[in-house]
Amino acid sequence: MTDTVPDRPSTAVSEDAANAKAPDPRRHYDSPEDLRDDIDLDLAAREELLRQWMLDLDQRLDAEAEGMSSQDPISQEKEARLANEAHRVAALLAEVVEELEKCAAIGTSPE
Repeated sequence: MTDTVPDRPSTAVSEDAANAKAPDPRRHYDSPEDLRDDIDLDLAAREELLRQWMLDLDQRLDAEAEGMSSQDPISQEKEARLANEAHRVAALLAEVVEELEKCAAIGTSPE
């Protein structure tokens, strides 16, 4: 039996891009906080992935609100969890954007 080490989320996201797949940060990261804290990604990549995460959540919530979900309507509890996740992603995205702006203001490279 061989032991294999699972790919890091940042590697999996890069492989998605190399295979012309849309990035799916929710599939590769356990939480938006994990994405924000991933030191293998630069700030610009974190911003883009958090924006993609937010877009996915917005689309899910909009589809539910309009009754366009492909599944049975989700429970209020699940909808509340998605809304909470969207709030967390928005706050983290704002933090990353602020860091990028600080780097630009002082002329340093964002990492």
